[in-house]
Amino acid sequence: MAHAEPVAPDQFFSLSLDVFSEAGSDGCFQRLDPAFTRAFGYAEADLLGAPFIPFVHLEDRAATRAELEKLSRGEPSPGLENRFRRRDGTYRWLAWTAVPTPEGLVHAAARDITARRLAKERADAPVALGIAAPAVVPTGDFLVAVSHDLQQPLALIKGQVQLIQRQIARGQELEAARLEQGLGFVNAAVIRMRGMLQEMLDNALEQAGQPLGLLLCPTDLVALTRDTVSEHRLAFDVHQFVVDAEPTDLWALVDGPRIQRVLENLLSNAVKYSPAGGVIRVTVNSTADNTCAVIAVHDSGLGIPAADLPHIFDRFYRGANVVGCIAGNGLGLAGARQMVELHSGAIGVQSEEGRGSTFTMRLPIGSR
Repeated sequence: MAHAEPVAPDQFFSLSLDVFSEAGSDGCFQRLDPAFTRAFGYAEADLLGAPFIPFVHLEDRAATRAELEKLSRGEPSPGLENRFRRRDGTYRWLAWTAVPTPEGLVHAAARDITARRLAKERADAPVALGIAAPAVVPTGDFLVAVSHDLQQPLALIKGQVQLIQRQIARGQELEAARLEQGLGFVNAAVIRMRGMLQEMLDNALEQAGQPLGLLLCPTDLVALTRDTVSEHRLAFDVHQFVVDAEPTDLWALVDGPRIQRVLENLLSNAVKYSPAGGVIRVTVNSTADNTCAVIAVHDSGLGIPAADLPHIFDRFYRGANVVGCIAGNGLGLAGARQMVELHSGAIGVQSEEGRGSTFTMRLPIGSR
């Protein structure tokens, strides 16, 4: 079987539609593709050897430094958005996907998302005035947002595959620990993409006026929860996952794959909004009268500002403390609520900014 040839850095830079850069462990630019200098008005000499941080808007530097710290530990950074200064003093919003290499370098791709950010600010303006914003997002803006979100896990997968290909091409021995880590990153990206694609499909069906049909069958929610958590445990080794299930089994008449997707969304959010790691605890039990199953996902991450809590399940809505620093399209929780309510259940959240969140879904037990 023929092996795919790794893409050389020069070819990699020339083929991309994004702007690419390469930096050293000191955070200084070492390599830039021509599109980067053209886009920001600099000469190559202005940037090569210069540190990255001074070009970042003051309000975005803390989040950027946090991502650089992750990269220094060998972890990819798939979701940073920040403002980068042009030579004329203006700023452009960029969405970054960065991957560390075994040689201590950082390969980073950036996409200009200024238009999308400005459109979102305009959409959010009525909310700031206390007026309900429209729930419908223009199709073009929605497709741009989703395309951007899908680009990030794809770039992560591509980066990890290219690193492995490069080591094979050089005849280097693949270290088991490094290979396991890389495959874990790929698996995590696949989990994210699977959820996003299903959210897109459900959204398209709804926009077309098609009901979301459920295929109900008896499902052990304890087993479903343990299986879903195990998949995330393999993919996200920075976090510790704990399952506390009071009963050994708990059966309900549900659409198993769709409820699993709701749980995957809650787990992925717990990981995404706990960037420093920590314990993610999942509990499964039943109400005192044994009429409902209760599944809760608790993290000790960023938490949700109090002003955002009433809107957090609204479509396209995102908390003020994550916009601009953690990527997302605001579809996941809205889809989760819709799916739980289709099962005649309910989903809610308790959260405090800076201290984490607990999302709880209740599902009826018994026949329908």
